[in-house]
Amino acid sequence: MNGAELIVDFLTRKGVKHDFGYPGGPVLVLYEAIYKANFPHVMTRHEQGAAHAAEGYAKVSGIPGVCIATSGPGATNLVTGLADAYLDSVPILAITGAVSRKATGTDAFQEADITGVTQPVTKYNYLVMNPDELLPILEEAWKLTTEGRPGPVLVNVPKDLLALPIKQSARKAPTYTRHRPAKIRTRDMTDQVCAALKACQRPLLLAGGGCVISPGCPEKLIRFIETLGLPVATTLMGKGAIPDSHPLYLGNLGMHGTPQANIALGTCDLLLAVGSRFSDRIIGDPELYNRSGPRTIIHVDIDPAEIGKNIRADIEIEDDAADFFDTMLKTGPLSQADSWQEWLNLLQNKKQRYIGLKNEMYKPAAPLPPQYVIHQVAEALRGSNPVVVTDVGQHQQFVAQHYPIESPRSFITSGGLGTMGFGLPAAIGAGVAASGRTVVLFTGDGGFQMTIQELGLLAHLQLPVKIFIMDNSCLGMVRQWQELFFQKHYSQSLLDNNPDFVKIAEAYGIPAGSAGDPASLQEQLQTALKSPGPYIIRCYLDPNENVYPMIPAGKLPQDLLMPGMND
Repeated sequence: MNGAELIVDFLTRKGVKHDFGYPGGPVLVLYEAIYKANFPHVMTRHEQGAAHAAEGYAKVSGIPGVCIATSGPGATNLVTGLADAYLDSVPILAITGAVSRKATGTDAFQEADITGVTQPVTKYNYLVMNPDELLPILEEAWKLTTEGRPGPVLVNVPKDLLALPIKQSARKAPTYTRHRPAKIRTRDMTDQVCAALKACQRPLLLAGGGCVISPGCPEKLIRFIETLGLPVATTLMGKGAIPDSHPLYLGNLGMHGTPQANIALGTCDLLLAVGSRFSDRIIGDPELYNRSGPRTIIHVDIDPAEIGKNIRADIEIEDDAADFFDTMLKTGPLSQADSWQEWLNLLQNKKQRYIGLKNEMYKPAAPLPPQYVIHQVAEALRGSNPVVVTDVGQHQQFVAQHYPIESPRSFITSGGLGTMGFGLPAAIGAGVAASGRTVVLFTGDGGFQMTIQELGLLAHLQLPVKIFIMDNSCLGMVRQWQELFFQKHYSQSLLDNNPDFVKIAEAYGIPAGSAGDPASLQEQLQTALKSPGPYIIRCYLDPNENVYPMIPAGKLPQDLLMPGMND
C-alpha cells in the first residue's frame, strides 16, 4: 500500500461516501488509487467549486466534507472556500498535493507554500514529510475538523510520498489525545444564569450558528424557550435552529434582520447569546452597544476565543450549545413567562405589524419584486422541507427574511466571509448530501457568473437543484450602498451586459426559462418542480429594489431603517 492508497483506505474507513476535487500532476498517483478503489469522487470544474461543494455537503450532513486539489494553483484555488468554512465553522478535510520533498523550497513548477498560505484560514494544517506520520496526521486532522468548534483542516502531501510504499508498522495510528484546560461549563454557572433570568424584565435569547451545528441542540433549544416562555432571535447562520412558524421566534437579526428581532436586541435588559460570535453584522458598534444598557449579557460558546472578543459579557460560559440547554433544563422549574408578558406583547405587536408589511410586498408586479418571487417559491414548496441555498448579496437577505425554513441544516449560506460564487457549488454539495431532497438555489446575476462553470457538474449529476437567478442587472447590495451613502454614484456596480443565462443553461444540457411577470413566473415554477433534475429560471427583477430593514453601519440595532416601521 503506497501513500495514495493509504489515503483512500483511510477515507473509506471513515465512511466518506463523496469527496470533491480536481486532478493535476502531483496528485495523479492519488487519482490512480481513487480509480482502482472505485472511490466515489466528484470532479468539480474548479478547485474553489470543490471547496464550496464540500461546505454544502458538510452543512447539510453534519459530517466533514472532503476536497482534493493538486499543488500550486490547485491548492491556492481552495483558499477562498477554506476561509469561508473557517468563519462559518464548517468541518472540511482538504488534501492537497505538493512537489516532491527534494524539490521543496526550490521554486519548482507549481510549488506554493500552501501550509503557510492557509495558516490563518484553517484550524490547523500539516505538511507531511515522513511517511510514517501520514496515517497519524490524517487521523488527527479528521478529529480536529469536528472537535470543539468545527472548521477546515488541510493536509499537504508531497507527490513522492504518495507513491512511496508505507510500512505495515506505519499503518496503525496512535490514539488521538489532546490536552486542554478545564472549561467553565454550564453546571458551574447555573445559579448565576437562573438568578439573571429571574431578575430581568425584557430577556432575549440569541441563537447563533452553534445552535444549528451542535448535535441535538435545536430540539433542546425549543424545549428551553417553551419552558420559560422566552423570545428568541437567530443570527443569519442560526436560521433553521427553530422553525419560522414558532410563536416565540422573532426572526433573524442583524443589519438586515426583522424589526422585532432588532428592537428586542437593542432594548432587552438580558441577552443570552448561545453559539454566536457577535460579528459586526449583528452588533454594528460593540462599544456603543455596551454603553447602551444597562443589560446583563450571558455569552455561551464552545470557542473561548470568541467570548468577550467583541462584546463584554457579565457571565461567560465555555460550553457546547446542546450541553448548555440540556444542563439548564435539568435545573428545575424555570417558567418566567408571567413576569415577561408586557415585553412579549410588545414584541408580538411589532412582529404582526411587520407581517402586515411583508404581505404588501407579496403583491404581484412587473418587473418582479424579489420578495414576491421568494414568497411564491416558498408557497409552492411548503411542507416539502427543501434545502434552501443562497449566494451572497441582496437576494441572500431577502431569502433570510421571506423564506420560512422548516428544519435545521436546511438553510445554507455564506455568512462570515460573504463569498460571491458560493451558491452554485454549495447547492451541488448540498444536493449530494440531501439524497433526493429538492434543493432551491437563489443566486444573483453577479455571483452566479463567478462559478457558472459548475453547471457542467450539475448537468452531469442531474441533481434536483432548482435555480432562481435573481437578475436585477446590477450588483444589488453594492448598488444599494452607493444609492444610500455615495450620492448614487454607481461606480462599477451596473451589469448592463449580462449573458443569456437560458442559452448558457441549455448549452450545458440543463432546461431553463425566463420569468418577467407573475404569470410567466408561475408557469416556469410549475415546470421546474415537475422536472426531475435541475432547472434554471431567470427572474427579471426591479433593479431599484432595496433590502429593508437596514441598520446603517455603526448604529444601534433599534436604529433601523424600515418604511412603515419607523414611527
